Amino acid sequence: MMNNTVIVRGLFEFVQQLILIAMARDLPLKLVVATEADETPRYQGLITASLTCRQFSLLAQAKPDYSQADALIIGNLVPLAADNDAEADLKATLPRFRAFVNAAMAAGFSGKLILTGSNDAVLSVLAARFSGVDHQKVLGLGTLAQSRLLEQRLRRQLSVGMNDVHAFVVGTAQSHLISWSRSYIGPSPVMTYLANQDTSFGMEEMSAAAEQIDAPEIVTNPTLSVLALVQVLNAFYNQAPFIGTVTNVQTGEDDKLVGLASPVLISVNGIKRLADLVLSDEEQKEYAEIARQVRVELDRVEAGEFEQDDEQS
Repeated sequence: MMNNTVIVRGLFEFVQQLILIAMARDLPLKLVVATEADETPRYQGLITASLTCRQFSLLAQAKPDYSQADALIIGNLVPLAADNDAEADLKATLPRFRAFVNAAMAAGFSGKLILTGSNDAVLSVLAARFSGVDHQKVLGLGTLAQSRLLEQRLRRQLSVGMNDVHAFVVGTAQSHLISWSRSYIGPSPVMTYLANQDTSFGMEEMSAAAEQIDAPEIVTNPTLSVLALVQVLNAFYNQAPFIGTVTNVQTGEDDKLVGLASPVLISVNGIKRLADLVLSDEEQKEYAEIARQVRVELDRVEAGEFEQDDEQS
């Protein structure tokens, strides 16, 4: 029988939204919230409501059994800095993240790791390194929400069907690029529509789409993250595999590991790269620069630059 036990740890607002959507969709999984002891009563009303579900079930436990879980979802572990300061977020997150992952591994966890926080490009590599988990079982939400937003925007713009648009935003949530060269509407690249006078799609629409995708509040929007996460959970537990731009651990040009969002297959087994990402020359340069930025961050983490100066961690 399939193991559908999923443990989640994160800030209340995010976890609450995940629970509400999972309940509304009656996802076929047993969700266990890893809580602080004093937090458990906050979940009691949700646990009672979950009893009405046919497939979904919910528990809140201070010490869940990690050895029995198929997946571990790690959200933001600290409130994000109001000024979108990714460095401050990473510094505050690292000690909690390390402690939590190490505790789960020590308790026998060996399943899939889903990172939904703002620094998943760096944390995915760290998780793969110090957990020893197979890289195909480590993924971050990456730019999945941005890709979904872009697809729906193009679909509405051109009045085409639900499955007619395939658009990809790659890189990291904070630093990403739209791969226009690999985005398709029906059988044709998006770029071919620019020259077509019969469509209401031009450079202005492309710029407006890029502006929406680049908005900083998209990165910190918990509802967008939850919707992307539910799509991943559907792939894992509801026989709904898909190709999406999630963060995956890759080997860079210098043979160092780096976490980047690129199109991979997400299914019951985790993630699988079906083919190498082929971008236009210009996009490839931009993608390589994003990879370099992530590697710089990882080098700084390894050098201890993000260690807490105080003892509050």
